[in-house]
Amino acid sequence: MAQETTNVMTTYEIIATVIAILALLQPWMIKLWDRFCRRICVNFIPSSKIKLYYNRSGAYVYLGGVIEAKNKAAVVKDIAVKVVRKKDKAELLLDWSSFMIPVFQSVGGNAVTTSEIARPFKVEADSLYPVFVEFASTNIQESNRLTEIYNTMAFELAGIMWPNITIDQAKYALAALSNYRTFRDELLQNFYWRADDYVIELTIMYNNTKTQRYKFKFSIDVSEADSLKGNIEKSLQSVVDEIYRVTTNFCYLQKDFVLDDGE
Repeated sequence: MAQETTNVMTTYEIIATVIAILALLQPWMIKLWDRFCRRICVNFIPSSKIKLYYNRSGAYVYLGGVIEAKNKAAVVKDIAVKVVRKKDKAELLLDWSSFMIPVFQSVGGNAVTTSEIARPFKVEADSLYPVFVEFASTNIQESNRLTEIYNTMAFELAGIMWPNITIDQAKYALAALSNYRTFRDELLQNFYWRADDYVIELTIMYNNTKTQRYKFKFSIDVSEADSLKGNIEKSLQSVVDEIYRVTTNFCYLQKDFVLDDGE
């Protein structure tokens, strides 16, 4: 009569089998951990000053910094800015318009800046991505009104130009027009960069619906506000500069990033 035998795994064989199974499962366990347990974190690190502008586009800002993605890659879909003037709570709503890119020129050894239209970009996990962004107003009604003002100035300038007129004479004649004075008063009335304290809220939208917000603060004194206000006259007279192919030199302000403590 044949004797039955039973195969019993030794302790060594059990350990070896468990290790083999874990080795097979390890890639899947890592993927599951990365997907469900490691939370993505997006940070903004300022690396330059906030620049405040006013010209024919109205009031807007430029800022630069570095975006950091921790644990996972992030696709930045949009960057928006809201500026709030504290005294009257007036808001300036802006959205990214273009990326300013420093380019080194071998001829002359100077760095110049080029621009490209803002678009979504990817920041790899645990890496840094530098951004230098110019923002534009999202107020379509205001933008259309500014376009109307400067188109009217260009049309009226054409009616007062005559042969051999100098650029100074052209600007003087333009400033004497009633529409010029009316538009100047309107732009002064609606001028945003007044002497006051401001809060700027930066919102980074990434991946599907995630957002990260940062608040900074700065102040504008009377002399700084007056220097920016001078850009109103320059903007109205820039239609003359265009005809004479002269660059209009607009004033702008630079402010340090200071985190708003909410007080």
